[in-house]
Amino acid sequence: MAAGAVLGKFSRALLKLTDTCNSFTVSGSSQSEYHPFCVGGSQVGLIPRNVWKHLIDYPDVFTVSGSEESGSSLAIKDIYKTVNERTDAVATVLADLRQKDVFVCLKGWRDELYDVRTTFAEAPLLAIERSSTGLFGTVQYGVHINGYCRKNDQLMMWIARRSKTKQTYPGLLDNMCAGGLSSGLGVRECAIKECEEEASVPMELFSGLNQTGCISYIYEDERGFFPECEYTFDMLLPDTFTPVNSDGEVSHFELMSMEKVKEMIIGEEFKPNSALVIVDFLIRHGLITTDNEPNLCHLIEMMHVPLQKFYKTGSVF
Repeated sequence: MAAGAVLGKFSRALLKLTDTCNSFTVSGSSQSEYHPFCVGGSQVGLIPRNVWKHLIDYPDVFTVSGSEESGSSLAIKDIYKTVNERTDAVATVLADLRQKDVFVCLKGWRDELYDVRTTFAEAPLLAIERSSTGLFGTVQYGVHINGYCRKNDQLMMWIARRSKTKQTYPGLLDNMCAGGLSSGLGVRECAIKECEEEASVPMELFSGLNQTGCISYIYEDERGFFPECEYTFDMLLPDTFTPVNSDGEVSHFELMSMEKVKEMIIGEEFKPNSALVIVDFLIRHGLITTDNEPNLCHLIEMMHVPLQKFYKTGSVF
């Protein structure tokens, strides 16, 4: 009976988690209050209405098409033809909005650029400040690394506790390593960089770093609108290895059993998208199956929202 009660809690926690990470798609979201954001004739984002009213005040950079009745969109003016020209023009706008203290997200300015593209396979159209991506609703990409080992015949996972000084989700649990895909970085290159900086993983262990796919989801919060795709990696580590943080972004690491990891997910101790990465790990390793999770199909669908076609078709499903 006790085991059934725990399973029930975990199943409910998973449904709540996928709803949290996909808050834009659930009932009660503000889907109708967004405007398309276009670059070079292609839609690359969605702009919340409260952001729109500020961006239209920069007619030297942006142009408005359509009407309120038909649905108006915002585009970077065609006079900006190159990646660098578009990047510099938008950077000027964001610097002014930051100086005016208009948006809370810009208080977390990173001095780090994210590429903006129609799909990941396409060349970047421009790059924008990381903290501003929610204002434009452009797809963000990142990497998450599941560091795990086998100890005494038990599957164990290294879990990070985020520093309390982190700009987002301070103090919550996280994957061993994770980070956003900065402009110009390759996916595996980014994963190795994060492992070195966040966990001091030595070079000889990277032969065990295996890319396993990706998860994708789409949510909104007070900072803006966030379609995100996270490339996932599994890293089987020797049981003698202990991660050590070197960039100040992790307060400490803990080696947890998978049962404890599940309990932490139930208790909402994890950064939501990091919990989703672990759920993907549990499914791939046969720890969540149709035998113990009746909503498996639903969970898998909600962890793989088709963002690569979202701005081409106007729908995630």
